[in-house]
Amino acid sequence: MKSALLLIVSLFAISCTSSKEAEFEKSSGNINKFKIGDKFYINLSEDHSKDGLWSIGAAHKNTVVEYINSIYHSTNGGNVDFNFEAKAKGKTEIKFSKSIALDTLERAVFVVEIE
Repeated sequence: MKSALLLIVSLFAISCTSSKEAEFEKSSGNINKFKIGDKFYINLSEDHSKDGLWSIGAAHKNTVVEYINSIYHSTNGGNVDFNFEAKAKGKTEIKFSKSIALDTLERAVFVVEIE
């Protein structure tokens, strides 16, 4: 039983460390390049005690990039990882907005190309 639990924990640790972080460039338009099958995440600052929550838009091409989940981390003021998997060759924009109630505070766009 202990060896099965150790195996599960080890596989989880390996899968977490194999994700790459997409470089966020607000104004430069840099393209984040990944290969089919790569898992990557986009990390955004999200301090629940001071400001709004990030949400992902529905406009990205789901056939190129698949959204997996998001994980909030409360350390260092707070941030959230949006996890994705590269599914097929192509290029898409992943759009986010940070809001409180109905007020949008900030927007972010990542350009991703799958080779």
